[in-house]
Amino acid sequence: MGAFFLMKHFDYIVVGQGLAGTLLTHRLLKLGKNVLVIDKLREITSSKVALGAYNPMVLKRFTPCWNVENQIQPLYDFITEFEKEFKVTIHQPVKLWRLFNSVQEQNLWLEKSEKIRLQPFMNPNFISNPHKSIIADFGFGEVNHSGRVLLTKMINVFRNKLKNNSCLLDESFDFSQFTSTESSVTYKSYSAAKIIFCEGHRLTLNPYFNYLPLMRTKGELLTVRIKDVNITEHIKSSVSILPLGDDKYKIGATFNWDEKDELCTDKAKEDLLQRLASIVKVPVEVIKQEAGIRPTVKDRRALIGKHPKHVNMYVFNGLGARGLLISPLLSKQFVDHLENGNPLDPEVNINRYEEEYPC
Repeated sequence: MGAFFLMKHFDYIVVGQGLAGTLLTHRLLKLGKNVLVIDKLREITSSKVALGAYNPMVLKRFTPCWNVENQIQPLYDFITEFEKEFKVTIHQPVKLWRLFNSVQEQNLWLEKSEKIRLQPFMNPNFISNPHKSIIADFGFGEVNHSGRVLLTKMINVFRNKLKNNSCLLDESFDFSQFTSTESSVTYKSYSAAKIIFCEGHRLTLNPYFNYLPLMRTKGELLTVRIKDVNITEHIKSSVSILPLGDDKYKIGATFNWDEKDELCTDKAKEDLLQRLASIVKVPVEVIKQEAGIRPTVKDRRALIGKHPKHVNMYVFNGLGARGLLISPLLSKQFVDHLENGNPLDPEVNINRYEEEYPC
């Protein structure tokens, strides 16, 4: 007699448990949905390597982030809810200072801070440089509603919950073991009404969604020790300096559109140290170098929605460099779409790329 396998049924299968998969699964579980997460534990992922910093502005030109007015409160709500449920602290409200390089930048800051849309996010008063070891002759501008989330801690805490509830498969998704019908999807001995792919840059290897214009953008950053500078603010200039405590700082990050691996390079290290040396006048000790691949999209909008042919297959991906800021709102909108049929924002709906799908 052949072996008998008991099929386990779920409401959803979520593939990937980085930032996107964690936020989405958390929302589904809060609604009482039965979710199976399939995710291979990896020490190096874009979510774990990322600074975890958020801010409401594009600081190169002092412009607001896309749809930022609707993103801040959902982020704070998620943080509060997560910390309360898991009894952990994942949020650090670090001040963000944009270093000015000229009088022209000071004037532009003043001009932009008077705009109604930007007033909640920009302190119009200049901050004189309080750090003797920092080169900042023109001072700083302070950005409101900025901070940091400990992404690795958040992801690991949530992963432990999934493991304890026996709803996590620690493995890479095997497409040869997957089938889809009009009414359900099946993976090995598991079935579900819907499957959602949250694979980050690995979406490019997904045979169902690899038609989408996801770009794999490599980023590298450093952890350094800078003794006795006592910087407590997140300083942004040609490089980002994020304080970790105990004289340690995260320095980042590079953008490399050519290399598609997660290997650290001397070129990126030298580039970051050179940019850091233009700001910091004291010796720097490199403790660690990390690299990750960001899932970015050519139009800088996320990839969310239903497969053009397979009705039970969905994607929630392409959150990019600002994934932390936008994911709470987009995950809520996506769950409302999945459960209630509410329309998706057309700017993130993957049907904008339907013409790219091969017939």
